Amino acid sequence: MKKFKILFIKMSFLGLAFQGCGGGAKPKKTYPTAIGSAVSITAEEEKANNLTLEVAKIIETQINKINQQEATSFSKTTNYCDVSGLQEKELFGSMEKITIASNYQACKNDNNTQNGDTVMTYENTDDDGKFPTDLRLQAQNDYNFNDIVLKEGATIACQDINYNEDKSVESMIILINGTVEYNSKTYTLENHQEVINF
Repeated sequence: MKKFKILFIKMSFLGLAFQGCGGGAKPKKTYPTAIGSAVSITAEEEKANNLTLEVAKIIETQINKINQQEATSFSKTTNYCDVSGLQEKELFGSMEKITIASNYQACKNDNNTQNGDTVMTYENTDDDGKFPTDLRLQAQNDYNFNDIVLKEGATIACQDINYNEDKSVESMIILINGTVEYNSKTYTLENHQEVINF
């Protein structure tokens, strides 16, 4: 009888060894791996974000020029830049929708260097043709602005441009399409949209 009990105990342990501790064919429970709406940003996305901030400076500079002009004059003019170079520009359209065709020839001032051709259209301005809330800029050929090159056909569209009390640009929604070079790297962007706060 003693041998039978020992044999029975050994058989029980042997049965557990074949079965394992998991309890047989019970379904495995899975748990979600993400909590909330966490987002992972890749290095390329981070670089594109920095690029967008630099592109937004182009628009901020253009808006500041618009807002500092005495009055909107639909004509063709040639202006010397502050330090060197020329800017030829022609305004046409109407007060509801103003278009500026600009040609920058090695244009340098205290803050920026520009070279190339652009066409910029803006609308929703005040009575003097200033403080637009919608703006679109397109590079007619390669357009350089400091460390950025908008390749021919690249466009920047801005909507919902908001201003601070001192009339400086506060924020905008920016949408970039086309090929852009920044710090010797080339980005091809398609409907790259961000909200920019200055």
